[in-house]
Amino acid sequence: MRRITKVALATITVAAALAVPTAAQAADGKVYAYQHWNFTTPYCAWVGNDTDWGSCSPAGSMRNKASSLWNNGYAGGYDDVNFYWGTSYTGAWDCLGNGTSWSNLQNQRFVYGASRPGYNQSTNDNISSHKWVSYCGQP
Repeated sequence: MRRITKVALATITVAAALAVPTAAQAADGKVYAYQHWNFTTPYCAWVGNDTDWGSCSPAGSMRNKASSLWNNGYAGGYDDVNFYWGTSYTGAWDCLGNGTSWSNLQNQRFVYGASRPGYNQSTNDNISSHKWVSYCGQP
């Protein structure tokens, strides 16, 4: 019984380690959102767009909970990610370029969409949806 517990714990540890940005890690086409700063779990990962972060895998929900982000998408067309204040890509947004990450969203702001709700508010614990885009600044 004890051996099974150690194997299960090792598997969980390896899975969590693979979801943390490193310079050597190859792109996997996903964007990651972590509940805590410095890419600590729980986290969610998406391949495509998501209109409502109320449900995601594997954490279950990340709406208004993310404190660090990583864009591990593939380069070339629709490789940047907009993060929106509201569900269904509404409100102000901020954009994370391909292959980049933000380890602490506390000082990050929704800098696009000046006339929209959420503009200039902190993105920390304040993101509700995301969409892949061709370039940052595109709504």
